[in-house]
Formats: sequence, structure tokens, C-alpha cells
Amino acid sequence: MPTDITTMPGGKSGKSTDTKSKESNSGNQRKTQVIMEFLGGCTPYEADALRTMLSIATGKSTLETMPQYERSALNRYLNFGCDKETGGVDGIRAHRQKRALGLMKSVSQYVGKEEIIDITTVLLTVSSDRQDIQTGLNNLPKLQTPGDGANVGNALSNAPVPK
Repeated sequence: MPTDITTMPGGKSGKSTDTKSKESNSGNQRKTQVIMEFLGGCTPYEADALRTMLSIATGKSTLETMPQYERSALNRYLNFGCDKETGGVDGIRAHRQKRALGLMKSVSQYVGKEEIIDITTVLLTVSSDRQDIQTGLNNLPKLQTPGDGANVGNALSNAPVPK
């Protein structure tokens, strides 16, 4: 009677531990590669902002229960690219709302129609929140001009770094 040499009595696979660990390692390597490709495609602060929005979508958080670190992550994303010359409160609000729209587009590929409503509500509220805008405005760097060393060593700057 022919038998399958990879099956042991009781229906268990006869694969060696080495084979299983190699498959596990290659699976982990593939997961790592997918994660690295995803993160490499994110703009600065986008991964944290997406994580925050997915927390809203899954019901783990709401605007009212959102931890401060999550709101800070979202605000870092919304403020990225602004500087003192963006145009005051109105200019910053417009910039933040444009960034919020981009984030909605990014997160929409991971959630359903019902969840996008909750996300949109949070993003519109946070992106136009007067206190968040004022805090962002107060913390924005001055636009650096050639020969101006005012921002040298400022690691917390939101301004894009010239290449």
C-alpha cells in the first residue's frame, strides 16, 4: 500500500523543524519587506496619521477619547510643510485641510464607507480646530533664507529639508 512519506500517523505532516523554521523565516522576511515598502511609500508623519485614523475606523478611539499622542501625531502630519510665511491662521487652515483630504484618500483604501464617515468627521474637526492651528502656528519655524542660520540644529522643524 503506497503511503505519503510526508504524513505521519495521525495525519501530522512529517516536515522537519528546519523546513518549518525556513518557511517561517521566509514568511517573516516577506512581511518585513511588505511593511518596509509601505513605510517607504509614506510621506513624513503619514504612517502615524494612518494608524490614528485606522484606530478611529475600528472603533478603538473617537475624537473625544483620542489620546494626546495620537492627536499630536495627526497634527504633525497636518502641519508638515508649513512655515511662518504660510499665510497666518487662514493659510495654515487651508494647508491642514488639503493635507486632511490627502490623508482621507490614503486611508480610504483600508476602510469601508461607514468608517470613512467617522474618519472624515475627525479630520475635518481636527484640521480646522482653532486651538490646534494656533498651537501649530506658534511652533512653526521661520522660513529659512540663504545665509540665515536661525534654524541650524533645530531637529523639531516641520519645514521640508532641502535636498
